[in-house]
Amino acid sequence: MSRHRPSVSDQQLLWTRPRPPVFGDRTLWFRCAMTAVAIGYTAGYYASTGGPQWVPDTDYLHWSTDVPAVTVCPAARPRSHSTLNTSGIENTLSEHLIKLTNDWRKKGTSVLCKNIFKSCSWNGKDLNCCRHFQPHFFVIENPCFSINSLQTVNKMKRLIVSHFSKKGELRIEFNKPVKILLHGAGDVGFGGLGEQYTAVDLGEEYELLYTARQVVEHISLASLDPSTRGCVVRGERRLLVHRVYSETACLLECAVRDPVTYAKNTTLCDCPPTCAGMEINNVWNSTRRSDENITRSILTMTKPATERLIMKARKDYIELTVVFSCLLQLFAGFNLLDIPKFISNKCNQYSIKLKN
Repeated sequence: MSRHRPSVSDQQLLWTRPRPPVFGDRTLWFRCAMTAVAIGYTAGYYASTGGPQWVPDTDYLHWSTDVPAVTVCPAARPRSHSTLNTSGIENTLSEHLIKLTNDWRKKGTSVLCKNIFKSCSWNGKDLNCCRHFQPHFFVIENPCFSINSLQTVNKMKRLIVSHFSKKGELRIEFNKPVKILLHGAGDVGFGGLGEQYTAVDLGEEYELLYTARQVVEHISLASLDPSTRGCVVRGERRLLVHRVYSETACLLECAVRDPVTYAKNTTLCDCPPTCAGMEINNVWNSTRRSDENITRSILTMTKPATERLIMKARKDYIELTVVFSCLLQLFAGFNLLDIPKFISNKCNQYSIKLKN
């Protein structure tokens, strides 16, 4: 039996018959590709919207709070770097910091430390002052030493307070007048923070009661645009000298690297704050003459760690679902309700295939 051969008129009819558009032919691969496009657009929308939020972490039995850093410097009138002008002294600030730092390193730090500190104790236990108080990378006005700081030359064991600790008391006795500052572990006593030192003269006792609450960053913050979250996450920026990024350390390096820009306007240094940090609340402080004529400071965290904040990205998942549904309908031609139907049909086809 001979096979039918289409006539000329039939071939012309086939050639002239309009084919369906490619976009209307929604094959499985095409739908998968369009679904991927919808997911990509949704991910971009997810990263560009929303903002930060702070959620309390009350599971305090399983974590400890770092004690704030304490910086001690010989008493001296702090130099106001922010009032420098740029008329003929463009490099004054930079040269001043570098010269002081180089001179101090040549002299050595152990002798200077022993001249400042007499004795130290943490919760009644003696500490080696010059072992735990380490020098900074830069000398701003006078050689300064810090404990629990991330910006010192050598990193030492950090002091912590857990929920089971009754309090955290750091007691320090000095051989000479000093100025003392309580601050975050990543900060340095420079700029506005450098104006918050408390002077302790000979024979005076400075006592401070404070509370501290840590703010830790969640991994979801990295999905937010830096302009949206308004802060820097860990590892996002690096400094030339300091180990850890902080706003004050960034300003200090800006003053050394480009003193003209720093003197004109500190905002030009582009030094946003960090997302993670520590909130320090001064409950009570007093400076009075010591009964034993000893120059002393007593810094006490009044209560153990019972709360800390987690900074994370705030997202409206209902809005996100609506956006994904609309993009899925636009690009792939089906909605979210079609997905379970598709899975159910595939399962039924697979079951029938197994039976046959």
